[in-house]
Amino acid sequence: MNNGLSYLIVCLAVFSVRTIAQGVPSPQSITPEAQVRLGNECLAQKDYSMAMTWFRKAADLGNAVAQNNIGWLYENGFGVGQDYAEAMSWFLKAANQRYAEAQNNIGWLYKNGWGIRQDYSEAMTWFRKAADGGNPRAQQNIGVLYQNGRGVKQDYAEAMSWFRKAADQGNTDAQVNIGWLYQNGWGVSQDSSEAVKWYLGAANKGNAYAQNDLGWLYEKGLGVDQDYAVAMAWYYRAADQGHASAQNNLGLLYRNGLGEKQDYAKAMSWFHKAADQGDAKAQMNVGWLYEHGLGVHQDCAEAATWYRKAADQGYAASQTNLGVLYQNGCGFKQDYGEAMSWFRKAAEQNDAMAQNNVGWFYQNGFGVERDYSEAMTWYRKAADQGNALAKANLKNLRDEQTTGTTESNVPTQVTSEKASSPRVLMPGGIVAPRAVSAPDPEYSDEALKTHLEGTAVLKLTVDPEGKPRDIKVFVPLGSGLDEKAVDAVKTWRFEPATKDGKPVAVQIYIEVQFHVYGPSLVGKVEVIANPQGVDFVSYLSPLVVEAGKCWEKSVDDKTHPPSIKHGQVIVQFAVEKDGRADATEIAVSSGDEALDRNARECISTLKIGALFPAAFGEKELLVRMQLLYNLGGMSINPLTPRIAAGSKEQFYVEMAGAMSKSANWSVNGANCSGVACGTISDDGLYTAPDILPDPPYVRVKATLAGANPIAASAVLTLMGKH
Repeated sequence: MNNGLSYLIVCLAVFSVRTIAQGVPSPQSITPEAQVRLGNECLAQKDYSMAMTWFRKAADLGNAVAQNNIGWLYENGFGVGQDYAEAMSWFLKAANQRYAEAQNNIGWLYKNGWGIRQDYSEAMTWFRKAADGGNPRAQQNIGVLYQNGRGVKQDYAEAMSWFRKAADQGNTDAQVNIGWLYQNGWGVSQDSSEAVKWYLGAANKGNAYAQNDLGWLYEKGLGVDQDYAVAMAWYYRAADQGHASAQNNLGLLYRNGLGEKQDYAKAMSWFHKAADQGDAKAQMNVGWLYEHGLGVHQDCAEAATWYRKAADQGYAASQTNLGVLYQNGCGFKQDYGEAMSWFRKAAEQNDAMAQNNVGWFYQNGFGVERDYSEAMTWYRKAADQGNALAKANLKNLRDEQTTGTTESNVPTQVTSEKASSPRVLMPGGIVAPRAVSAPDPEYSDEALKTHLEGTAVLKLTVDPEGKPRDIKVFVPLGSGLDEKAVDAVKTWRFEPATKDGKPVAVQIYIEVQFHVYGPSLVGKVEVIANPQGVDFVSYLSPLVVEAGKCWEKSVDDKTHPPSIKHGQVIVQFAVEKDGRADATEIAVSSGDEALDRNARECISTLKIGALFPAAFGEKELLVRMQLLYNLGGMSINPLTPRIAAGSKEQFYVEMAGAMSKSANWSVNGANCSGVACGTISDDGLYTAPDILPDPPYVRVKATLAGANPIAASAVLTLMGKH
């Protein structure tokens, strides 16, 4: 504060002397060097007008530093209109006096094509002049040109040589670039530990690029022990300086729950900071949160807006995501032509998923003429990059072409949720059947108790009249839902399969998906403080039923219906030693005072005392209960994945817009058990077996432990390796 005040006084006081003594010689002449110092002091206070005044006085006396500084003001538009031509004019005046900093600045203008035609060779010429004068920034810039092959042949060894010259003079940008060469193994042996040393030196001097790169190495465990907390600390230091990549990286850590508790709101906040600076990755990540409704209400139109911002910058991954929205009709009308347009843009940048999607469109004739040869070409491009889905699609397409079968019992797959999709061509030239009437199945009482969600896979024959026959459960879901699925599909009607325009019988698979919807549900119920050490789950379970009945009545109250709202209230309460519910508080508010009040009342009226053992204990028990309204129960993400043998897939549980890996995970199959079905870790990472089970389907199931053991499952389709 004191330094800032003194600078301000200097700028104003000297200006006053100049005004009063106008036209009168000063007793002691102010030297050009002193004028430059005064200009710099005003510059530090962002008084660009006064800084320009002092720099011009010194520049008129031929001072090269002042001439260079005037050029810098024009280059950046500080206190004057941004004018690269005027900047070049002043830089040349200083450069002609062999002032190295000005020579470097001229090179910088040529390198970026600011005010003149971009010319890397001319940039190199000026950088060399400055470098010969020992200017470290010019030496750093020469290194960058060699590193990127701009104006000279790409030469990492020569780049390293120039970076070292600049780094030896303390240039932190050069230190960062040396670390970058070591990290990537460009011109030197790849050595992440050596990269850490160079980044650390620059990071400790406040270089935001080094801080971000150092955070990335800690996040990935390269050259150091993996440590998300340390990674986050370095990202924060860079992000606080406005470094967009660091802000985006912080958002990713919060989104994925790495280093800190998963927090979509914080993730969105950091993504927005970077996105507002034009960072394409962050813009895509903002869109992704909107698309999936994480931390915000799901909004495909808003997702598309952000995807387009990044896509218009040429960011391939965002172009692919935008194509998927058009493909699925999420946020706007389904448009295969527009989807293909975005997939092609990304595919031309070698985005593997986009290449796979282009192949899929050609295979099925979505928005283009069906062309198996073209599909094969695009699948191969993606498969060559290791894309597992493309490898599987390539193999399946090859198998179909090799067998050339025309039998009518070749199985295909139909889902109840995609009945309006374009007709799919089966092997042998058979046009697949399509469901034209598909009533939803009913829920079993057993499944409702656990809010079980998932998919049952049925195998059946659709006869030439479009009626289902010989329905069998292929991949069971359990809890009475398989029987409900069969009962529902019996009522389905199809547009029959055809071959050469004539109806034929075919064998197909049906995926019947079960989702829990309703005005009110009790979600997760957990004991968060249990000083007695007793398992109270069995005692709390009846409370779930009572709370659910009360909550359903509250939500249905016509005086404040939440029919146009959806969300949650999380209530935290204590169970006293006499069995009363007390100290009820809202841990997560709905934003609606009436709903919050009803949630408290539902808990306070619970008759808890009779449910607990006599020797309850002397200390209170703390319980947290999630009350949902107009939301489904728990689901698994992804819901219907297809992965290749030996591949991995990360699963999440999703409830009330929040995703987590925390659940009791299991995997089983219709004709496999144990490792033959694959394995799944405690945090939901599934590893497919190398040898496919027959049939090649397995079910992943997640159950939330606690007094309300909600469950969900997903069916995986396993495919052979390419």
